[in-house]
Amino acid sequence: MKSSENFIETIRQYLDSRAASDTLFAIRYASPSKSVAECCQYILNEVKHQGVSVLTNDEVYSLACHYFDGDVSAEEIGKPINCKVVISKDQLTEEDKAQLKEQAMEQYREEQLREIRRQSAPKAQPKATATAPKAGEEINVQPSLFDL
Repeated sequence: MKSSENFIETIRQYLDSRAASDTLFAIRYASPSKSVAECCQYILNEVKHQGVSVLTNDEVYSLACHYFDGDVSAEEIGKPINCKVVISKDQLTEEDKAQLKEQAMEQYREEQLREIRRQSAPKAQPKATATAPKAGEEINVQPSLFDL
């Protein structure tokens, strides 16, 4: 599932549970003129407008409720934003655990490979530097145009 699909589904689950416990909210949540996908678009545009990159779950859920409670205009909803949404999860599924384990193993392999390459790389030889001529050595100087 894509991150945006996870985000939409997480918001939907929260709103469904809120509607089950709050009948007044349930009426507004059932409005055919509003959708969860549009609600998520509103949240993303509001985050962009605030200039932040991280919000707590309560802040996100508050924005979702505001979308359904208030009269949010199309201008406030904004245009779709292409971004990656990371959601916090209380529990990891077995699939999530397997994926995280695979990522950790790949990262470990890459680090080990870098270390092996670093250790087996030939040591760099120091560059030769110009030294002053020793006493009695002949110095080859090219004549300049001014010497002629």
